[in-house]
Amino acid sequence: MSLKNILVSSFISAGLIMSVAHADTWQLDSDNSELNFVSVKNDHVAEVHRFTELQGEWKNNTVTIEIPVVSLDTQIPIRNERMLEHLFNSNEYPIVSAKATLEDTVLLDMPVGGTMPLSADMMVYIAGDSDTVSAHMQVTRISENRFLATTTQPIIINTSAFSLVSGIDKLREIAGLARIDYAVPVTFSVQFSR
Repeated sequence: MSLKNILVSSFISAGLIMSVAHADTWQLDSDNSELNFVSVKNDHVAEVHRFTELQGEWKNNTVTIEIPVVSLDTQIPIRNERMLEHLFNSNEYPIVSAKATLEDTVLLDMPVGGTMPLSADMMVYIAGDSDTVSAHMQVTRISENRFLATTTQPIIINTSAFSLVSGIDKLREIAGLARIDYAVPVTFSVQFSR
């Protein structure tokens, strides 16, 4: 085989390896990921809630996260039930999801231990409605095969954009509260591995 053919074969092989590397599917590690949100009632009582199960993947410049709403944990079982019924309409919409486009190359070129700020628009889907929100994160490459992304400021979910106001009003009425805020701060810390 001539030197020219060897070089051509080498470049083709390197290109295929890079294509495969960039087409890897990174899975969200549910055991090492969390998503929390805050509800504020009667203007000054704030409570932190969470979802205990997150699913997702990062592939071909797209990150997709799915949250089974039945994994809602407010620390009060009857409140969980009421929120699933009146807010999330979980029988009809069992999943809350988000999707964002990220530049794979920038992140995959990051060395182990490297970290960088990142902003992305996320399309969020809740109970049949969708809206775009901005997410500001810090992304760290923990190892060759693991990334960590953590919000650097809360994402504010405007419940009126998702037709959730009537559900919040119903919860307020059931609980006998004067007010529940319609703006909901959300934070997350998620890990992806391959």
